[in-house]
Amino acid sequence: MVKRDAPVVLADVASLPVVLGPVQAGRMLGLGRTTVYRLLRGGTFPVPVRRVGKAWVVPTAGVLTYLGLDTPDTFTAASGGCGCGARMNTTEEG
Repeated sequence: MVKRDAPVVLADVASLPVVLGPVQAGRMLGLGRTTVYRLLRGGTFPVPVRRVGKAWVVPTAGVLTYLGLDTPDTFTAASGGCGCGARMNTTEEG
């Protein structure tokens, strides 16, 4: 899990959840808390965001792609899927 004040290192990327909070995502992008919420309110946050009730969530995949860390070939090879990061159903019905 990404800690609030510590710098993000590559080893942290593997343990990230599917969605991030806005401050956590902003920190990965080098943005401060005030800037993050200003961009969210203005609709200009640099990655896709979703509103869940009154809270904002930021899909981790969007942050990684924005940072150039998303490697679809790696996800495809590891999961046997389409590159979206989801696992394929490997059970065969006979």
